[in-house]
Amino acid sequence: MLSLAEARAQILERAEPGETIEVCLAEALGLVLAEPAVADVDLPPFDRAALDGYALRASDGRVETRLRVVGLHDDDECSELEISADEAAHVAPGDPIPWGADAVLRSDRIRPEPDLGPPRLVEVLEPVEVGENLVPRGHYLRAGTELAPAGARVRMAMVGLLAAQGCVHPVCYRRVRVAVFAVGDHMVGPGEAPVMHRERNAAGATVVAPCLRWGATAHDLGAIAEDDLDAALSRALTAPIVVVMGRSTSTLRRALLRAGVEPVISGVSIQPGSRMNYGVVVGPSGRVEHHVFHLPPSPIAALTVTSLLVGPLIARLQGGSAGPPPALRAVWTAPHRPTDDRLWAVPVTLAVDDQARLLATPIDYRGKDDLLGFARAEALALLAPKSGPWQGGEIVEVAPLGPWPPHDS
Repeated sequence: MLSLAEARAQILERAEPGETIEVCLAEALGLVLAEPAVADVDLPPFDRAALDGYALRASDGRVETRLRVVGLHDDDECSELEISADEAAHVAPGDPIPWGADAVLRSDRIRPEPDLGPPRLVEVLEPVEVGENLVPRGHYLRAGTELAPAGARVRMAMVGLLAAQGCVHPVCYRRVRVAVFAVGDHMVGPGEAPVMHRERNAAGATVVAPCLRWGATAHDLGAIAEDDLDAALSRALTAPIVVVMGRSTSTLRRALLRAGVEPVISGVSIQPGSRMNYGVVVGPSGRVEHHVFHLPPSPIAALTVTSLLVGPLIARLQGGSAGPPPALRAVWTAPHRPTDDRLWAVPVTLAVDDQARLLATPIDYRGKDDLLGFARAEALALLAPKSGPWQGGEIVEVAPLGPWPPHDS
């Protein structure tokens, strides 16, 4: 069987970024830019005051010079004012500098005339230099500057910048749709009663959750009887990614072949989830149009494979890197038995100690069917094949199963 790294490489080498679409900025968060975002105006777009004070001509800022205050203490007035010789105008931080002014004198370095109401005359107490206490036009960036290259993911901190530069409809890679269904005449939906030796289809919702976290949209077709496989596959293959969960039966294998699925991977050396299969549907142009995963029916095994293999594929089809996702490393904290010849994905909780180290602690659970124990997991620790025993203190790679730290922590 292939290693996790080999399987991921084979899947990603068959994936190309999908369609691009123009989206409104509010919906672009988390998407990957298909075109560079470019500034259309200088930032700031005009000279502005850096602090509270009086805008003036620096040549008039000689000690004991008395200046006539023009304009009102109104932010909207500054952009329409023009400063002449021996004049000054009050400005607040961020205000545009009036025409003719080239410096701002701090309020504590000027003495207003003793009078009620806004001052009409002020006396300069300290000299000022040209450009002092103002932010010149284009100080942060000039029009035409590349704000973010094609391939950059739109992050929360970028939204304000893009909005300020008029990038309100960036061109991004479209979110990928994933179709999910389980196979088995004995299965019922999560909302139905599992009577007469039937069981609920928990794997469907388990697979949908990480797909959504990776930024995809998901369509859960529910539990499908074997007699309905052809129709279900035809419906599911309208999506670029299809995830089928169920036992590997001759009926399912024949249905996949009839649907045009070409086998690529049969088994991955990972525990749990080693019985994963992967194939593709190639279009008339020779390009892979659909990626089809056949996963074990166990929710824990399905979640493991989806997080480690389907997730990176989603990212790639949405314009992400063709390489593996960046690794997150933590300090292992507890004894653990040696691994066999497979990579073990061990459920762990995460914490940060007083030295700011990320800690991974294995949870106490009884195998791939113990949903109650597994429910406490915050990440999967990836223990290398034929390694251990683990005593604590070792550095391990971890794959978070959701945002960390959790929002409710």
